[in-house]
Amino acid sequence: MTAIAYLGVIWMNGAVNPVARKRRAVACVIGLFLPLVFYKYTDFFFRELIGPFVGMQDNLLNLPLPLGLSFVTFTLTAYVIDIYKGKFPATSSASAVLAYVLFFPHLIAGPILRPYELLPQLERQRMATLRRFAVPLAIFSLGLVKKLVFADQVGFAVNDVYNQNGTLGALDALLVIYGFSVQIYCDFSGYTDMAIGLALAIGIRLPNNFRRPYAARSLSDLWGRWHITLSFWFRDYLFQPLGGYRYGRFKAVRNILITMLLSGLWHGANWTFLIWGLLHGIGISVNYLLRPALRRLPSGKMPDWIGVLLTFHFFAFAAVFFRSPTIAKALDIWAAPFIGGWGGIDSFANNNVFPLLLILVFFALHRFDDIRRIKIAVHYAQPEFIWIALAFCWLVAITISQGNTAAFIYFDF
Repeated sequence: MTAIAYLGVIWMNGAVNPVARKRRAVACVIGLFLPLVFYKYTDFFFRELIGPFVGMQDNLLNLPLPLGLSFVTFTLTAYVIDIYKGKFPATSSASAVLAYVLFFPHLIAGPILRPYELLPQLERQRMATLRRFAVPLAIFSLGLVKKLVFADQVGFAVNDVYNQNGTLGALDALLVIYGFSVQIYCDFSGYTDMAIGLALAIGIRLPNNFRRPYAARSLSDLWGRWHITLSFWFRDYLFQPLGGYRYGRFKAVRNILITMLLSGLWHGANWTFLIWGLLHGIGISVNYLLRPALRRLPSGKMPDWIGVLLTFHFFAFAAVFFRSPTIAKALDIWAAPFIGGWGGIDSFANNNVFPLLLILVFFALHRFDDIRRIKIAVHYAQPEFIWIALAFCWLVAITISQGNTAAFIYFDF
């Protein structure tokens, strides 16, 4: 795939006129997406769209998804399109482009890097960074705690509920809804923090991928804080080329829905991911259509605390479709808080006291979850306190995990 992108750019720039150059750029992008479509969506299209007409319900290929394929595809597509648009010069060597793709901290699950964010750093000499190792280690440790302490431990409780048979109680459903919102954030942002810390340790700065998304005041605001590199990729390479907000409300809503549906499909070849994307498309569209009415309020906007509560709960309830293996399971969890029983509070609390405590601690500390705060703290605090705090974080993470860790959720994408 790197060869397709690198040689494709040379081929594209050798075109004799703009039309031929555009065609060659499109051919390069199609060539980059073919492996992703083949591995990720062949079984889904055959099973769901062709299978019912030919009487087959099994997968056609049943091949495992190569690790990091989606992120490599998006990274190389950004390389081709940015050079095509003149945003980045095609002067990098083949080895630099290969390093841009294979740079290990971001290879498997992002952040999705644009050429200008990494290639210039790879091509210049870097100073020894051992004396600045405290900041990278602190950021890495933050990610380690998020993953091993919060994501894994809360995730085990969420998985236990999903593995239950029969009708769910209201409390179990709420544990899944709130617990999974904590799990997926800590899992993915934890990975990102570790990637940023590792890269910084060798002198490479990666963009931050999360900015306290559960403090967002609207869905649009949330998608500017959640998986930022992916959100901006879809904005710059799909939503804006479709027309963005430029051609009236109807086409703006159409563009939002197409973008979010494809974002859902990117996350997985399953109807549940499509519904998850559609829900967010509808939510962002409603947010967009209501803006003129909100501007007529005395304050010119919805009160922040109402916006935060509505946005978080929309995200958490929609995430049920993201986590559930089937539509029926997702609907069962949605219905359980309203039709499920509320009995057994004592036994529920006793069985889930640790994950419930972690959920409460997470929401109490979420507002402080910012890499910039880590850098400031390390810069101004006494070194002996920093090393003791980092040692304590590692001790807690290792003790609680006890070697029992779960795979990163985004490794599946």
